[in-house]
Amino acid sequence: MDYLTWKIVHVAGMLLLFAALGGIAALRQAGQPAQARRLYTALHGVALLVLLAAGFGALATLGLHSPASWPAWVWIKLVVWLLLGAGLAVLGRAGRRAGLVLVGLVLLGVVAAWAALAKPA
Repeated sequence: MDYLTWKIVHVAGMLLLFAALGGIAALRQAGQPAQARRLYTALHGVALLVLLAAGFGALATLGLHSPASWPAWVWIKLVVWLLLGAGLAVLGRAGRRAGLVLVGLVLLGVVAAWAALAKPA
């Protein structure tokens, strides 16, 4: 696939990830049991896989095959991906503060967007 296709799939994964995190946060704030969050938890996992696969696909089209050749922005995005993955566990324990946790997770997404657009060395 070409770079633009990988980018579109990556953005779709991002949208799915934040939809899942928002759903989990809303249900957590409403005091719903873990059973009610099952769909959003599954979507969170699928979104993380889509983001990872599309991200690496895009890197391959840019010729960045080896971690030794990755610039700083790639590492920043990988760390953010790990933190967004852990965000599910943090939201699960947040209770009524899930909205605040969600704001923090969105800010992590902003950091990832900055890294992708500014591409710091």
